[in-house]
Amino acid sequence: MGNIKEYYKNTLFSPPHKNLLDFISLSNKPGNAIDLGCGTGRDTVFLIKNGWNVLSIDRENTMQMISDKLNTEELKRFRFINQDFESIIELEKNDLVVANFSIPFCDRNYFPKLWNKIVNSISEERLFCRKLFWIK
Repeated sequence: MGNIKEYYKNTLFSPPHKNLLDFISLSNKPGNAIDLGCGTGRDTVFLIKNGWNVLSIDRENTMQMISDKLNTEELKRFRFINQDFESIIELEKNDLVVANFSIPFCDRNYFPKLWNKIVNSISEERLFCRKLFWIK
């Protein structure tokens, strides 16, 4: 847990990932998003401040870290679930799934199930925005 606390301290006020900025510059309108492995909310907060409704999921309870960055109106577009990927039963339909550097933390034996849940949750003609750090 010590390493994760240090990571959260170092990323608490980090800007959104570039791939998300690129997506937003191309997107026609806000919708519903899921941020898998949201951490301290760098992508969640950016999406909400740009009009999106966001369900953030993380295995660590970072809800307060994210909530503190949002005003009262923005909080209405924010939901948080504290769970690991292996505990996800189903992902709700959405227009965007963000998973920057988080999916490799899914148990590799469970990964195909998680991947199917991601694919099945994304509405037609929408996107999956991710960064991975796998070698293969």
